[in-house]
Amino acid sequence: MLSLEDINNSKIRILSEDLANQIAAGEVVERPASVVKELVENSIDAGATLIRLDIEGGGKKKIHIMDNGMGMLPDECRLAFARHATSKISEFSDLETICSLGFRGEALPSIASVAKVRCISSRNEYQGGKLVIVEGGTLIEEKDFACPQGTTIEVDNLFYATPARSKFLKGDSTEFSHITQVVTQHALAYPAIQFQLTHNGREVIRTLPTDQNSYRIAELFGVTLAKSLVQVESSSGDYKLQGYVSNPVYSRSNRSAQYCFINGRFVRDKVILHATQQGYSHLLPKGKHPALFLYLNMDPRLMDVNVHPSKAEVRFAFQQDVHQFVSHSVRDALEKNLQTTVEESGPIYDDIPINTTYSNPGFRQEIASGMVKQDETCAFKQEKIPEVLRGMSRSDDFEPNRPSLPQQVMGFDKSPVPVSNLIYSEFEPLGQLDSSFIIMQGKKGLLVVDQHVAHERILYERFREAAKEKKIEIQNLLFPLTVELSPVETEILIPHLERLQQLGLELESFGKNEFLLRSVPAILKNIDNEKILRDTIELLPKGGHEDILHDKYEDVLIMMSCRNAIKVNHTLNLEQIRKLISDLEQTSMPFTCPHGRPISLLFDMDDILKKFLRK
Repeated sequence: MLSLEDINNSKIRILSEDLANQIAAGEVVERPASVVKELVENSIDAGATLIRLDIEGGGKKKIHIMDNGMGMLPDECRLAFARHATSKISEFSDLETICSLGFRGEALPSIASVAKVRCISSRNEYQGGKLVIVEGGTLIEEKDFACPQGTTIEVDNLFYATPARSKFLKGDSTEFSHITQVVTQHALAYPAIQFQLTHNGREVIRTLPTDQNSYRIAELFGVTLAKSLVQVESSSGDYKLQGYVSNPVYSRSNRSAQYCFINGRFVRDKVILHATQQGYSHLLPKGKHPALFLYLNMDPRLMDVNVHPSKAEVRFAFQQDVHQFVSHSVRDALEKNLQTTVEESGPIYDDIPINTTYSNPGFRQEIASGMVKQDETCAFKQEKIPEVLRGMSRSDDFEPNRPSLPQQVMGFDKSPVPVSNLIYSEFEPLGQLDSSFIIMQGKKGLLVVDQHVAHERILYERFREAAKEKKIEIQNLLFPLTVELSPVETEILIPHLERLQQLGLELESFGKNEFLLRSVPAILKNIDNEKILRDTIELLPKGGHEDILHDKYEDVLIMMSCRNAIKVNHTLNLEQIRKLISDLEQTSMPFTCPHGRPISLLFDMDDILKKFLRK
């Protein structure tokens, strides 16, 4: 047993509860957006159908959140600020089947330890509620309070108790942008909940409750993006994936429109993101990213969400299974090319009051153009919503700041756009432009097709299918070609000799670093065979798992298809053009080449007629 002197000299001490809470706050509360995330998740877990957030000073000055959820009993209000107090789990086995967003019981005490917190909550408005005020982890006031059912929490002067932390925060606009992102994530995950967000009195987000994810996407990101989406719906064993991904002709230079949810929880997971990227393999140019709104549902016992206090990271029990399932689901959806539509049923209103202002700029544009009349009591009546969504086609329909063109130059109001849902056979070929582009006419307008990338898509799919069935037509070389490689190239090539033979490249070792090329795919006739072989070796991986190997062999197929496709400045007659278009229409992805470039552009007929004063 330690003596009093030993205790006084001991280096190990038990931290006070206040200090422990402030240390925990460093993990849970990184910035104002972290506070918003934890409080919004509590509101969702409480069954709220309306969540209103009022932010001041980027969240550093004030965060006010109100919900109409189930609320807390009077005795629970104070207990909620005790560390590890939670209603979500009660025993260790509950961690295996977590279905709620929160469960650690750290959020409220952590927030209260570094800010001034005022909480009002009631389970039943007729029985009254409770007011609890905590500042810097210390209970300041507790009393009965009359209030409606639900919970209201106000967080003032974040990090006032730890000023060293506040200096690491960014400007108000930056911090609020993170808050907007958090609210957007939860609004996408729970479309049946109405979210309202204001900053310094300015309304930023106001969503209408709906049972359609596509409608919520249109509210938050605009109808242009919503109309470019392809529906994903797939299930396999313990996994079910639903949602939307953008068609290959719509892409962004960053991942700002990528949202993935697992069992209703927004996650930033490398496995899911890599799987979706692989689903788009060879459909997007390098540096371009698709829009993703994916909802994965699975048995909670097959993943661990208790990885980090932020709960935005997960671990899968069978990571490879999840990766393959998501990748194949996205790929199948893109090949089926199911274009999404915004359903007619519109939003769910119930008895939730709707403000007459609206934050989405796309809807404001419709009002400005006179397409929708604004009602004094309700921003949009239910029957008007689908009409608004159908009426909007492209974001460039309304550009008040566009510089005017000189009168003698008749430019197009709408730029020609890549297409993703037309039928090529509805257009009649007219001829070629500069012996490089096919010109076609139809009721929808003037279609310009890049003959090289169109033929590249055709050859790639034929070659890929033949490789899949191991029926690639080969051409034996009359005189085997001797190719001398470097030692590094030799070491890269040797493990792939058998697989390359399946692609039609038969190689035989002929000395230390020399090989005989005996056959090539018939698709590569009249092409520099040595250059093709060296280009192929450059694409081969230095090891890696099966997915990497598959991607690299796909790159080989694309390179071979590109080398043999019709080049620019190549004259085609009308019969050859019709055959090319017919073959293109039979491919699974006739709107982008394997590199992700658009195959065709459409000049809208309505715009052409308008310029000739015919409309």
